[in-house]
Amino acid sequence: MATTVMIQPISIPRKRARGLAITLHALSTTKVILSSVAFYAFFITIIVGAIYPTLSKALNMNAYLGSSIISGLVGTNLKTYNTFPALLAIELYGSFYPIIFGGAIAFIAGAALPTTIENGTIDLALTRPISRTRYFLEMLLSGLLAGLVTSLVTLLAVWISTFIVKDNGLDWNWVIIAQLIETAFFCFAIGVGMLFGSFLNSSRAAGGATLGIIGLGYLISVVGALSPNLDWLQRIGPFYYARGAEALVGHTITVWYPFVLLGAGAICALVGLVIFNRRDLPTV
Repeated sequence: MATTVMIQPISIPRKRARGLAITLHALSTTKVILSSVAFYAFFITIIVGAIYPTLSKALNMNAYLGSSIISGLVGTNLKTYNTFPALLAIELYGSFYPIIFGGAIAFIAGAALPTTIENGTIDLALTRPISRTRYFLEMLLSGLLAGLVTSLVTLLAVWISTFIVKDNGLDWNWVIIAQLIETAFFCFAIGVGMLFGSFLNSSRAAGGATLGIIGLGYLISVVGALSPNLDWLQRIGPFYYARGAEALVGHTITVWYPFVLLGAGAICALVGLVIFNRRDLPTV
């Protein structure tokens, strides 16, 4: 009598994501924006070095930039503006750098999670043995890497500009400290972006909301600089704690200021992680 043998199919284990696949994919989707940010950070820094010799001879920058209103707009409070470190501080380590490049990094971070919801890749990723916590943290890491790339490109451009401006008066220890302060601002912006991205499904809405927070912070900084009675208004905004210009020119730093930015960014990211883990994701 013949015996029938039943062969049960062996289940194929699901492939685990190795390395930082999610982070690398997130960076690849933002390569156009990130490349533009890095290019303009490099370009502006080189231009500052190129135009400084002409500006220093043609203009008395103390007369143009010494008023409280202008100081509030550029986010600096320096004793002199006629040196190369001062011009570099205005363009890179005052308010312009964090609002332009910090705003771009904030938009990248805010749009990171909603973009994967819009194109459906988040569903494919979470069908693997990947927790939401890991997914969120890798997205956060992609934003941090974007900020790091921007900071390194800026430092490279500053170094190149020193070949253009002779006797530039830069102290590289303080240049690095100033850039680290701006990087701390990037971390704050990224944390805010991850918070909005954790509960918004539209990449434009999340990125735009994050960019709006950065813009609101700049407005608070400008209004607070108009009068000593409004100093309290400056203190509730993030730009008050990004004192890279004073570090570069005055060689002074309030040590705990950057940690305010880092702490605020970490809190925002942590709240975003909790929200992302508990929310219901839309089906595409």
